[in-house]
Amino acid sequence: MREDDNGIYYTLTICQIMFDIVAIISFLKKNIKGRDLLFIFGLILLYLLSRLYNLDHFPIFSDEGIYIRWAKVAWQDASWRFISLTDGRQPLQTWGTIAFLKLFPESALYAGRMFSVATGFAAMSGMFALLWYLFNKKTAYIGTLLYLVTPSFLFYDRLALVDSSVNAGVIWIILFSIILARTIRLDVAIMLGGIFGFSLLSKSSMKLYLGLSYLSVLFLVIKEDHKFVDWFRLSFIRDKKLPFIKIMNFSVLFGVGAFISYLIYNVQRLSPFFHYVAEKNKTFVLTGSELLNDPFSLLIANIPKIPYYLFSEMGYVIPILGVIGLILLYRKNKPLSLYLSLFFILAYLLIGSVAKVLFPRYLLPLGSVLFIPAVYLLTSIERKKQLLLTILIVISIIYLDFTILFNYKNIPFPAVDRGQYIEGVTAVWGADELVEFARQKSVEKPVILLAEGNFGLIGDVLETFKKPGDKIEVRGYWPLELPQLMENKSALDDHFVYAVFSHRTEFPTDWPLKLVKKYEKPVGENAVYLFELTR
Repeated sequence: MREDDNGIYYTLTICQIMFDIVAIISFLKKNIKGRDLLFIFGLILLYLLSRLYNLDHFPIFSDEGIYIRWAKVAWQDASWRFISLTDGRQPLQTWGTIAFLKLFPESALYAGRMFSVATGFAAMSGMFALLWYLFNKKTAYIGTLLYLVTPSFLFYDRLALVDSSVNAGVIWIILFSIILARTIRLDVAIMLGGIFGFSLLSKSSMKLYLGLSYLSVLFLVIKEDHKFVDWFRLSFIRDKKLPFIKIMNFSVLFGVGAFISYLIYNVQRLSPFFHYVAEKNKTFVLTGSELLNDPFSLLIANIPKIPYYLFSEMGYVIPILGVIGLILLYRKNKPLSLYLSLFFILAYLLIGSVAKVLFPRYLLPLGSVLFIPAVYLLTSIERKKQLLLTILIVISIIYLDFTILFNYKNIPFPAVDRGQYIEGVTAVWGADELVEFARQKSVEKPVILLAEGNFGLIGDVLETFKKPGDKIEVRGYWPLELPQLMENKSALDDHFVYAVFSHRTEFPTDWPLKLVKKYEKPVGENAVYLFELTR
């Protein structure tokens, strides 16, 4: 292979001798020089600075409270290691967060968000490897730097949500699916199966991306001269060197990887709550029968939402460059262009057809798919055009990035996300301050916080901010009304009792409550109310 293709050549060499540590060290010595180490160190440093800066200052999203509470329970009681399955959620985030809770026991929110920082780093590393493999080292460096500042990646790498890990899984799946198609090796299939398996432990939607990764067979369907294979003629020839036989071998190895992933996925059957996964999925996506009965019931509404959500949270310019990059890439590498194009289009149509609930974070992997050709376009055009596109990218993302890091209330996200993270009842401003108030009061005597709702509401959020040794008890009620307040009046003899409301805005005058503080949100009338229970 020619020297200018060294990105592909050396990656394939590693794959062929994957378990030869001497060869791997030799490859690194040959391709990673002192200057490369400085570049890599700089990128890692920039990643950590951008992800860790004020990591726990952004107001907690109620779903984060759920996931962090699960991890705290699973950490303290091994019998609840599959606690997330009680809500039909896969356990990878719970398990990963436990490790960070051990490192940061005094700040559960920080620990929970560190899980996404870690998975975001895995996504960035995967993107670096993928771009080097597909193109060259220079493209990998530029693409990684661009990944660091892409608003959607920056935002979701800083929240205690599973979507960052889903994105990382998709990036690595794309990389190893292409390697498998080009090498047709069992060891690559085994590694791909491992990636499949652990990705399936993050979210059910990974099944979609697992299936779509079979499209890497296009690297075998299309010859080097970019002419499609004559299927009819090949069906009568048994020459092992011909693509038809290679496709059969690839399919078998892909099946091996899928089988390995199925074995890993089925570790969840150790829990009696595994069946809730299927039940939970019905809340978010159409069942097969529902889709067949009315295939277009959701598609018409979702078709315009997907590009709007995706493009707006990436700053528009990068995904637009991605679409143009796919067209230009077709001239140089048809299999790759078709693979990424079909991967994106089919995911777009399938998500649009079945998604009952659609939030921008669910589309993060589609952003990564468009990101690849966007970087290709940026690095393959002449210098003057590169400068112009770079200026356009900076203009499109600089305000988004600034608000994500420094001015949360003004993040210009779509209304659905501003409602979730900034303005709505699920965005809990002041929760840390509220719990700190309770902590100070508990010095005199223990504190009971009556929370308006437990699962996924203010109760879980308050639990997140409790520290080991706190004399604070959170009692969740839904609804929290006069009977529940009267029920807890007996605790006033030896406790401070406070009621916390995040949904209710009107409070009858005959309730035994005294307003302590109202924690307002930047926009709208939603607020968190802290009342003291009186006799």
